[in-house]
Amino acid sequence: MPSTCGLPPTFGTTARHVPTHGSHRDRYYTGANFFMTSLLPLLLASASPRRRQIITQLGLPYTVGISPIDEDAMQAQYRGTADGMAVWTATQKAKGALTLPEAVNRLVIAADTTVLLDNEVLGKPRDEQHAHELLRSLRGRWHHVVTGVVAAAIIDNETKLVSASSTTPVLMRSYSDAEIDAYIATGDPLDKAGAYGIQHSDFQPTERIAGCYLNVVGLPLCTLCDLLAQFDVYPRSQEAAKAVETDATCPWSPRCQVIPLGV
Repeated sequence: MPSTCGLPPTFGTTARHVPTHGSHRDRYYTGANFFMTSLLPLLLASASPRRRQIITQLGLPYTVGISPIDEDAMQAQYRGTADGMAVWTATQKAKGALTLPEAVNRLVIAADTTVLLDNEVLGKPRDEQHAHELLRSLRGRWHHVVTGVVAAAIIDNETKLVSASSTTPVLMRSYSDAEIDAYIATGDPLDKAGAYGIQHSDFQPTERIAGCYLNVVGLPLCTLCDLLAQFDVYPRSQEAAKAVETDATCPWSPRCQVIPLGV
């Protein structure tokens, strides 16, 4: 069944198909607006201001609770594939967040983003020198950004947890060493996987992407909506509806790019 971006597939009479490509799957939307059926309010298990900004687009009430886990120590124990680390880490975050008092009667949302270059994980930089090394290694090259997303809740004393991931190929531009120095001086790359933020207005590190822009920022909303639908939770967003009416490829971000490349 095609992804519905969180919409009930049988709702309304004006549903129409919006073809997508690349990392986006086929999706169906209503032509009027997005409706919400929320049995559980959301708890975003993330300290990231970027993820808070993104999830606000859903129009759903949410609070923030930080998962009580040591992410670095936890990831040191990971023995799976490079492209599976994001979902695994997000799962551990979600399980940790479910132990919080504020998680009672809430739907926990957790996410983790990894940057893969030549199938090796580039994590957050240890320091400024490491940030230099990461940015130089990415310069002028394609890499992949993988975000794992998890939705979890305790329902009738049982834990229900669902997960998914989204992958976006990204081509970095050929920025100079001086640009790297100036960017690192802002402090922006030090808390980001791969040592960069695609949304940074001054550095603007990327030349193009082939897929979901919000996935690169850190929270692919279409992937999240698919998970929320499994809990009968659906978004309400006039902005998304407007994007659909103008035939935007993605109802959440006009910066998603459809580029048929074998990368």
